[in-house]
Amino acid sequence: MKAICYISNFAKDLNRKTIDELITYVNKNNKIQNITGLLIIKNKHFFQILEGDTKKVDALYKRIKRDIRHTGLITLLNTKIEGRIFNDYNSGNFEIFQKFEDMKKLYLYFNWINNANYLPADKLIRLTTNFLKHNQ
Repeated sequence: MKAICYISNFAKDLNRKTIDELITYVNKNNKIQNITGLLIIKNKHFFQILEGDTKKVDALYKRIKRDIRHTGLITLLNTKIEGRIFNDYNSGNFEIFQKFEDMKKLYLYFNWINNANYLPADKLIRLTTNFLKHNQ
């Protein structure tokens, strides 16, 4: 199992229609590939966490790095994990956030994981909450 977290900027010509098409594709493809995690779309940035089978996550991330819909991709975390962090979140379905108000459930989940003291999740939680703090 593997988890990858990255941040990137919207491409200059990225429009609402393209973002909607991306969301549809991400939801469909990640379900087929059994990829869990989240994608936050905020202030012309993408913040994404992917987790799942190592080969599938690596193949997906290779495609993401070549995607012209974003620029300035920075890998924040690329690590092996023993178990999925987001398996119990949103019934194991990949989640896409675009509004800050929709993230209350995510914060509740992070609090639950913190209380469970699941150390591999600590870094992903810190990365996500830092991104959200700077993109309200």
